[in-house]
Amino acid sequence: MLQPSFAQRLLQVYQQLKMLIWPFIGLVTIVFIFRSIYSREEVYFYVNRLHTSWGDWLFPHITELGSTAACVVLTVWLFFINRQQSIVLAAAYLFNSMVNFALKFMIAFPRPRRYFIERLYDIYFVPGVTVLDNFRSFPSGHSVCAFTAATVLSYYVKNKYWSWVFLLLAALVAYSRMYMSQHFLEDVTAGATEAVLLTTLLITLIKDKVPAK
Repeated sequence: MLQPSFAQRLLQVYQQLKMLIWPFIGLVTIVFIFRSIYSREEVYFYVNRLHTSWGDWLFPHITELGSTAACVVLTVWLFFINRQQSIVLAAAYLFNSMVNFALKFMIAFPRPRRYFIERLYDIYFVPGVTVLDNFRSFPSGHSVCAFTAATVLSYYVKNKYWSWVFLLLAALVAYSRMYMSQHFLEDVTAGATEAVLLTTLLITLIKDKVPAK
């Protein structure tokens, strides 16, 4: 029996992910429009002025959904439910993280605290949050992890309306990185886009090669 071509397999993956992909494209389009109107600085300080007491409590917890610990917990938990899905998720995390680390070191863009080193008095920092101060801002690693998980889970979930929930949670993780002054809008958008594209590609390449049990 002839094996389906890469294009055919990619189309099959797209059919399973389209309820995630199209809303995601809509979000990215809004970001591009917004960013074409306002500068990096304007966007950053706009978000920085949106702080509330409940946000200062909520977003440091939300951001943990994109942490390394969350990646490990989710992968292990999924392993006991469906080994194939766990392996695909682990492979996606590993592959996307390697690409992301390479980009971080090659681009070496400063984080907001470093970028605005002469304007720190204008910035509100969330109490209790350690704000990173280095040249590893672009792309956002937490956003990569969150959108990697959202893509894999959206592919495998039977009720595709859950894709919207996964997308919302991943978007909240990305926003939390801006809220806590760890990243710029460009960082989280790039991380999210990288994750969705690379994870879709990886699923297409390995989904039929990973044993179901």
